[in-house]
Amino acid sequence: MRASYGPVLWLLAILALSAGCLASHRLMATYSAAPGPSLRPGTVQLLVQDRRGEDFLGPEAQAKKVFAASSDGRLDLTAKNPDGSQLLLSDLSISKLVWEAVRRNLALTGVTAITGVTNAKARVTVVVEKMSLELAGREVIAEVRLSANIDRPGLPNSYQTRGYGKASRTNLIGDQGGAAALSEALTIALNNLNFSGLDNFQ
Repeated sequence: MRASYGPVLWLLAILALSAGCLASHRLMATYSAAPGPSLRPGTVQLLVQDRRGEDFLGPEAQAKKVFAASSDGRLDLTAKNPDGSQLLLSDLSISKLVWEAVRRNLALTGVTAITGVTNAKARVTVVVEKMSLELAGREVIAEVRLSANIDRPGLPNSYQTRGYGKASRTNLIGDQGGAAALSEALTIALNNLNFSGLDNFQ
């Protein structure tokens, strides 16, 4: 009796198509904002500068094309608030992703962040020094290093704060390991930034 391969070939075609669709998705970073101490309400100008000296994907991750959809450093972001609400944003540059995450972080403390200078009492400049994903054997390692400077034009003094996060996961099918590691490292780094110095400038 001749074996019928029709259903098998059809299933393989569907799986291949599904894999292709999944591969086109950007890596999803999830930022879980933690409520910091309440600050004096006000408006600040928020700037983000991307000063990374390397690609988002390390050499091994690039060679194996595990996170190819985000090889250009563009990501999706799920921003979660402590009350359970969340916002999904797609196809962001790293600087835009950090800007949105810091904006939401500041909002939890009572501070409104804008891009311009109108009504802004202080300026917050966040520098992305490192944000990367790399493979090491079966592990995927994420590192995020940020610094922030708070000042007010015309005043000689400023306030600095830093945040660093590192996390690793076993590399799973698709981008699951990378997404989980990046989310943890990003959340740690962002929530380690201490914006309490803003009260001295508003």
